[in-house]
Amino acid sequence: MKFSKEVKVGFLVTAALVGLIWGMNYLKGLEMFSNDNTYYAVYSQVDGLVPSSDVILNGVKIGQVQKIEFIKDNTGRILVTLVVKKKIFISKESTARIISSDLLGGRAMTILLDPNSPAAENEDTLKASVQTTLSDQMLPVKDKAEKLIESLDSLAIALKGFLNPDNQNSLNAGFTSLSKTLKNLEEASGSLDNMLSSDNSKLHRMISNIESITTNIKNNNESLAAALKNIALITDSLAKSNLASTINNANSTLKETNEIMAKINKGEGTMGMLINNDSLYIALEKSAVDLDKLLIDIKQNPKRYVHISVFGGKSK
Repeated sequence: MKFSKEVKVGFLVTAALVGLIWGMNYLKGLEMFSNDNTYYAVYSQVDGLVPSSDVILNGVKIGQVQKIEFIKDNTGRILVTLVVKKKIFISKESTARIISSDLLGGRAMTILLDPNSPAAENEDTLKASVQTTLSDQMLPVKDKAEKLIESLDSLAIALKGFLNPDNQNSLNAGFTSLSKTLKNLEEASGSLDNMLSSDNSKLHRMISNIESITTNIKNNNESLAAALKNIALITDSLAKSNLASTINNANSTLKETNEIMAKINKGEGTMGMLINNDSLYIALEKSAVDLDKLLIDIKQNPKRYVHISVFGGKSK
């Protein structure tokens, strides 16, 4: 049976088209005659996921994304179709999560199994979630890095202004002064070492005296404790005694004494009259003079005042 050239050309073109389609699907990882399960997941955004992206379970590729398309409900949601090898167990409550597959921003899909739910059936819809991209995770770091670069730039500008020729000269002069100061400190420390070396015996004697004092305090610790205890007893006794009442009584007595002295000074009462009036003094002085005259007269003329009769005679 012979075929015409047109039929042969038609067979060749058809075979070429089938081979081309099969080759393209094979390069995409799709097997046209395989018996795979199809699942769906709905996302609000897919963040770089593309058809032929890998579907991974516990780090092992089990399928790939077949199709990404918008749902025709005017909500902007995206329907992702993925095919998974039929022999792989996928539970109904599993989550299809979009993740980062490399540092260059590639995306893949991983299946998070729920072992407590039954197996999913072909063309079931899985739960959907999206992992933040590496760029989103690095965004806070990027912002901090930009702020750090701005701060470093400001610091560089400030340093540039600070290190002008005039400031450099001042800085050099400051370093020179600092070097001289350090040299003086070194000389002072050397002098101090020499002084300590020369007065080493005095220093030892001073330390010995301090040690002797502390030893005496330690040895007389009991005596000091007893003295402190006696002081405490005295203060307790003073605290318990009616010292305030005694002071009040003393103040009252002093007040009364002051009143009496004031009356005496004013000449009130017998004592006041005696102290402030000199008539008594004059009378006493006169009496003393008369008494003195009387005694002189008695001494000179005793018979005038004393009569002694031996034989009982009568006096004249």
